[in-house]
Amino acid sequence: MADAGVKWQRKGRSRDLTGLGWLEAEILRIVWDKGQVTVRDVYEELRLRRRIAYTTVMSVLRNLAAKGLLEQDKSKPAYIYTPAVNDTQVAEAILDALVDKIMGGRVEPLIEYLQQKKAESA
Repeated sequence: MADAGVKWQRKGRSRDLTGLGWLEAEILRIVWDKGQVTVRDVYEELRLRRRIAYTTVMSVLRNLAAKGLLEQDKSKPAYIYTPAVNDTQVAEAILDALVDKIMGGRVEPLIEYLQQKKAESA
């Protein structure tokens, strides 16, 4: 189960349960899929889908490293980013927050929903 005190999750006063923005989640998915990336790698991938500034990608990668979600290797001119946690760990932490804050600790409705989604995708 995910650690209750994960650095990247927002505290109770936040409006956001996940602690991640949409762009952060999209960039994390790219890093998880590729294993290791440079800013340029992520920028080129995102450019295929949207208009985005190189400096925005650089800032988000740096922020994800500061949150403990990515490792940042500064030993080369182009920093290398690798996952510090996997997608399952992040999903578990988000689901824990959802169950606690929204569902009042009840997991059954979510289990039913996920089983339905699984059946639909089969």
